[in-house]
Amino acid sequence: MNKLAKLIDKLGKEDLIKIKRDLVSGNIDKLIAKKLSEIENIDEKFCPVCGGKITQDSFKLEFGSNYLRRKAYFDGVDCISYFITEKLKKNHEQ
Repeated sequence: MNKLAKLIDKLGKEDLIKIKRDLVSGNIDKLIAKKLSEIENIDEKFCPVCGGKITQDSFKLEFGSNYLRRKAYFDGVDCISYFITEKLKKNHEQ
């Protein structure tokens, strides 16, 4: 049995009804397309701190106001920590 079948087998009636509704409305298709797009784009990304190649188990930081949202990917906790620290220093100096 594949992973999806195993997952569906464990769900209750209410969850199955919600998933069916999302399936009919096209939300699941959009969700899958978005995730596939993110995975494909990760192959082309590099860490802004150390320049290391970003993999699927990387860290993602979303920041900025609602109308100007930005995403940054990091290959390790040390890089994301350094980025946040330096960003805070720059903002504090301005």
